[in-house]
Amino acid sequence: MNLYLHLSIHISFSLLAGFIVWKLWKKPVESFIFGVVGGFLVDLDHVIDYLLAFGWNIRFEYFAKGYEFLKSDKIYILLHGWEYVIILAVLAIWIFKNKTAKSVILALALGLFFHLGFDASANEGAKLSTYSIANRVHKNFELKDLVTWEHYLDHQERKKLINFE
Repeated sequence: MNLYLHLSIHISFSLLAGFIVWKLWKKPVESFIFGVVGGFLVDLDHVIDYLLAFGWNIRFEYFAKGYEFLKSDKIYILLHGWEYVIILAVLAIWIFKNKTAKSVILALALGLFFHLGFDASANEGAKLSTYSIANRVHKNFELKDLVTWEHYLDHQERKKLINFE
């Protein structure tokens, strides 16, 4: 999928998360800001994967195409985790009583939920379990153990075609 379309869908889902939370607790600023943080800015964790693979040799084309996964054969994306959604939802619903705190935390949770759901369905070879931080830790972040076997074989073929400078 085209990167700009992918990011546009994330933004749309982020705004939807903000809208839902705003309608629940009437806190528009907090709802929309943290919906975007949870549903869009969470992708900043890809920078970590990139830096681990390439160091400070920044090439936007490599980053945009996800070459960090080709180079390292690892999937870290440390902020992408269903566990965070669960923890945040519990905090928002059962722990915090203040509407502002509830709005912030639930918007984060809902934005992240939409983000992960879209990634799991749109990213070729991904599984629901790919987006579990506990599963990635358990599998030592090894790409081959986190994606479908067909995707891993395709990944290996693509890797042969790229000359990382």
